[in-house]
Amino acid sequence: MGKRKSSSKKPSGAKKPAPLDTVFTCLFCNHEKAVSCKIDDKARIGYLSCKICGQKFSADTTPLDQPIDVYSLWIDACEDVANEQER
Repeated sequence: MGKRKSSSKKPSGAKKPAPLDTVFTCLFCNHEKAVSCKIDDKARIGYLSCKICGQKFSADTTPLDQPIDVYSLWIDACEDVANEQER
């Protein structure tokens, strides 16, 4: 008598990574989920604005950039301004 064949498991697909955030914390008023980022792919410009304090920022983007990249550019620009004022 032969051995029973075990049922083979179907390979599961790779898990997709979670989508990146598009809403962030404001650097000026410190409200969470107050800053929204949008990217205009045709004009290649990233827009960032705070719903609470009205702070706005825009930067040139590439086709590979995501909203988190625009937010990080805003952080870098704020740090550059702060460093210039200290001098």
